[in-house]
Amino acid sequence: MEIFDDFDDFMHSNPKDKCFEIMENANSDIVRNELEKIFEKFVAMEKMLDKIHGENAENKIQEEIMTSETHFTDLQGFYINLMGDILSQSE
Repeated sequence: MEIFDDFDDFMHSNPKDKCFEIMENANSDIVRNELEKIFEKFVAMEKMLDKIHGENAENKIQEEIMTSETHFTDLQGFYINLMGDILSQSE
C-alpha cells in the first residue's frame, strides 16, 4: 500500500519540486556529480552560443524561453531525467 501512496504523491507533485526534494535527500556525491555534468554542458553551450550570436546570445536565450511552445514541457522533462539519473545511482 505504501508504494501506491508514494506513487500518488509523485503523480500529484510537480517535477521541479520533486527533483529538488530528491536532490536534498540523495547522496551528496551523486548530486554533486550530476550538477557538475550540467555545469559542464552549460559552459560548453554558452561558448557555442557566443560564437554564433556574439553579444546577442543572452537575448536569444531569453527569446527562446519566452516564445518556445515546448519550453515548459522540455523543462519538466529535464527535471524528470535528472531525478532518474540521481535515483538510478542511489540504488
